Amino acid sequence: MKQLEPLYAKVAQRVQAPVCVVLGPPWPVAQLVRAINLPEVVCVQMDLHQAERLQDCLREAGTTASVETVADVWDLPPRFATVIFPAAAHSERELKLDVVEQAYHILRPGGTFIALSEYERDQLFARWLKKVYGRYGETPASPEGTAIFATKTDAGRPRRRHEVTFHARIGEGPSVHIVSRPGTFSYGRFDEGSRAMLEIADIRPGDRVLDLGCGNGAVGCLAGTRVGPTGSVTFIDSNLRSVALAQQNAQINATPQPRFVAASRLQGLEPASFDVILANPPYYALTEITRLFISGAKPLLAPGGRYYLVTKMPTAVVPMIFQTFGDCTVHENRGYSVITAIRPASERKHS
Repeated sequence: MKQLEPLYAKVAQRVQAPVCVVLGPPWPVAQLVRAINLPEVVCVQMDLHQAERLQDCLREAGTTASVETVADVWDLPPRFATVIFPAAAHSERELKLDVVEQAYHILRPGGTFIALSEYERDQLFARWLKKVYGRYGETPASPEGTAIFATKTDAGRPRRRHEVTFHARIGEGPSVHIVSRPGTFSYGRFDEGSRAMLEIADIRPGDRVLDLGCGNGAVGCLAGTRVGPTGSVTFIDSNLRSVALAQQNAQINATPQPRFVAASRLQGLEPASFDVILANPPYYALTEITRLFISGAKPLLAPGGRYYLVTKMPTAVVPMIFQTFGDCTVHENRGYSVITAIRPASERKHS
């Protein structure tokens, strides 16, 4: 993302405390907080991992702000005089609209919403702000981007939830009903990589399954249709919106013995407690995240437990899995590589 300070300088006179900075990449946000230089700045993230990185960046930038992690922006109280949204050009369009809608509800009357867009000319935000706030203003187009701003003039707008529902099934198996929301993996559809993995995965009645990086929980809910009433499914993700969706979807689909964990480093999971782990890491993930999905998963498998990971980058991932498990098998399916590994049954339970 571009440096935000030059664009922020064009609207700085409109900013009053308390300030809420919603989402945005950690380092640019830390630089923005330093430029704001006001008391009572709150930075909001949906992802625990991103929040931890932001804390580190704030320290490196020599500035302070509180960092909160929420599933929804409107989980915060309506006390802010200014809400600033640093909107990267590559950000999900539906998430941008969702932030515009939800930010309205954490502004106090008379408060100002400001979107800092990387686009030299941004017509999307102008249209959205006019719809939500009635009137808007914007800075002249420039290489730094465009700042679009609006004022909350009343408190009577009802909350509008942005979500898409879909159904998913594997082969002739039962269908599951999934609710998805912006900012989570595979918004509005069942991911083909997840489908490829589940077509390969051996999931048996009574299995204890871990949906690693669960997103909206579609993979875990489909796995739950195979394990039966004696099995269980645990959903884990660092994104709080994802965990909330997984909980809702597991309830809708009567997933057996569900458990939900929000963690950035697989905290809260017991060693050797799963028979099957299903992992679909993001393709853009940093190496540390991919390695966590692999090396962090092995101790969680019971001896003889089965590990499945789907990827489009097998040359990068297979060596990590081979190094961790000692051996693996690669299945090509639907244009994806589904990598299977087994924790040796001879390994001690808590090794």
